[in-house]
Amino acid sequence: MESTTRKDAAVCTLEIQGMHCASCVGRIERMLGKVTGVDHADVNLATNRARVTYDPGQATLAAMVAAVEKAGFGAAPVTAAKPRAEETPRRDAVLVNLIGAAILTLPVLVLSMMGMTSVAMDRMGQTSWLLWTFAVLTALVVFGFGRQFFAGAWSAFRHGGASTMDTLVAIGSGAAYFYSLAELLSSPHPRTYFETSATIVTLILMGRWLEGRARRRASDAIRSLAALAPKTASVVGSDGAEREIPLDQISPGDVIRVRPGEKIAVDGTVVEGASAVDEAMLTGESMPVDKATGDAVIGGTLNTSGALLYRATATGDATVLAQMVRLVEEAQGSKAPVQRLADAVSAVFVPAVLGIALVTFLVWFFALHAGIAGALAPAVAVLVIACPCALGLATPTAIMVGTGRGAGLGILIKNGEALERAHQIGRVVFDKTGTITEGRPVVTEIVTYGGWERGALLQIAAAAERPSEHALARAIVAQADAEALPGTSTEFTSLAGQGVRATVDGRAVLVGTARMCEEWEIALSSAASQDLARLESEGKTAMIVAVDGRAAGVVAVADTVRPGAKAALARLAGMGISVALLTGDSPRVAQAVATELGVTEVRAGVRPDGKVAALREWRANGPAIAMVGDGVNDAPALAQADLGVAMGRAADVAMEAADITLLRADLNGVADAIILSRATMKIIRQNLFWAFIFNIIGIPMAALGLLSPTIAALAMAFSSVTVVTNSLRLKTARLR
Repeated sequence: MESTTRKDAAVCTLEIQGMHCASCVGRIERMLGKVTGVDHADVNLATNRARVTYDPGQATLAAMVAAVEKAGFGAAPVTAAKPRAEETPRRDAVLVNLIGAAILTLPVLVLSMMGMTSVAMDRMGQTSWLLWTFAVLTALVVFGFGRQFFAGAWSAFRHGGASTMDTLVAIGSGAAYFYSLAELLSSPHPRTYFETSATIVTLILMGRWLEGRARRRASDAIRSLAALAPKTASVVGSDGAEREIPLDQISPGDVIRVRPGEKIAVDGTVVEGASAVDEAMLTGESMPVDKATGDAVIGGTLNTSGALLYRATATGDATVLAQMVRLVEEAQGSKAPVQRLADAVSAVFVPAVLGIALVTFLVWFFALHAGIAGALAPAVAVLVIACPCALGLATPTAIMVGTGRGAGLGILIKNGEALERAHQIGRVVFDKTGTITEGRPVVTEIVTYGGWERGALLQIAAAAERPSEHALARAIVAQADAEALPGTSTEFTSLAGQGVRATVDGRAVLVGTARMCEEWEIALSSAASQDLARLESEGKTAMIVAVDGRAAGVVAVADTVRPGAKAALARLAGMGISVALLTGDSPRVAQAVATELGVTEVRAGVRPDGKVAALREWRANGPAIAMVGDGVNDAPALAQADLGVAMGRAADVAMEAADITLLRADLNGVADAIILSRATMKIIRQNLFWAFIFNIIGIPMAALGLLSPTIAALAMAFSSVTVVTNSLRLKTARLR
């Protein structure tokens, strides 16, 4: 149905019980769409969930649940306190039915294939007692262990006269059984199909059980993420006493102790201790990250070495882990545009198959004079070989596995549409600051003159800069602190647009630009002038350090390029994707970074609205574009691009605008996401091809009498299993 989503729309998720095929999906979507105030409903067969967008002023959860129940299915709202339902009881029931059906079907099938019924009738001259045994055993299989098919078919018929895969199975197995029973009661030499009826039910139960196992494997990512959080945590009270409490009882502000080898319970900030934390399970980062006082820690990560005390800052649904689970669940429950064709076919599939089966019976009976028995076999074969399940699972299982694989690599994909769009990307545009670069200035080079030693120059410059709050000053002070070079100053003065002036150990110190030197009549040697020109051409900010009126050296500060950035961009180029740099930074700095990375297309000095205009221009004259950024000023561009990608630790507004979020600050994640999308789309195309070709070839073969009902049931049982199993290959697909 078309979406007419309004700005104040709300979204809810419903857990659906009783779906078996794509026809069920279409029926539920239509019923939900009839609820007043519902804008759009997406039902996912692979996850058994419905995502509904609605106007909270008109539609209610109770009305939606009632609509689903009116369609003949069960429904319940999904809340944070109620995660995805565990399907163990349902799987166990299917397995019990399968085992029971198989035990009773085996003797019927084997003895029928051996011709034992004919032997018994020849010897006794009357209807064999063996056939009556078959009738009883088959009735137990079809109407006992296979009762779910008849219940589902009746429910679909009762709620609007609809039909589903259950309808096909029930009619096919039921027709074969009742015809055989009629023959047994009326003919001295009956021609029966008891083994066909029992085998159909048993094989389709087997298919459902195998499909369920495969679908459970497809949703492993959600369970793996949810299992990361520990069940309890050690909270330290104001008196210093520790008490073990459940995770859901932790509140923001609680102080928690985590020992080596334990998992961090919730998000927080370290208040005491130092350790290395393994964040691989959330971000894919292979090396543990050092943590000390003031550093942030993420719930679900593993403390590897020292003990930590940290104060909880986010609990429950607000934690990074909970948000990851929510995003992956939403992505797995979403629909990709490629699924529209399958949905359209599924809407008319079952009625069409019923019509084909009826025509098949009539042609064989009237035109070919095959009699009831001869006409029944191909008609039943048509009913049981038709498989709307494969159509319904072709896309969502691949989306489920693909988004789950991405989450395991630290790539959060917002929905199926984003995953599909990523494979079309032909140009990737990068922001510079915080995306290509680290996002924080650091000291990259120190040049000294007049006999000054490097350490002494850094120490005196840092002492002068220490009172300053400027980012460049912070970089110099941080470098001095890292090298254990303490120092303080007096008479500090900030020189607007030039630098700073201070007294350090009785010496007058100036740290700043060439303009400062002119103002304060500091003479620069030719070597100093050459160094300034060289450093600035490399995109660095060069600050002169003058002591007692003479230039003592130059400190260069720059926002350094991320490690591996050049290789990551070269990898994109190797994939046939062009790369561009789009930044608000100065042309000189942008060009220096572009030269270092081997990027030829650069647009610098661009404001946020200018970035949007540049993307529109590129989109109008070229391939689909992905924009990669991390800041608040990147949000409009991320929303404008065909695919928005937010880098790790991006601003919240940037993450909200992005289609994909990379949890790791590794630019290789961009190529990984595109390759994952390509692999997923390849699997989806294979699945859809198999689902369509199976029915296109199988149904005519069954109608022509080239497939027996038993073989048809076996093929149908394995068609959906094949689709799901093919999707599972994404779990091991090579991305690098």
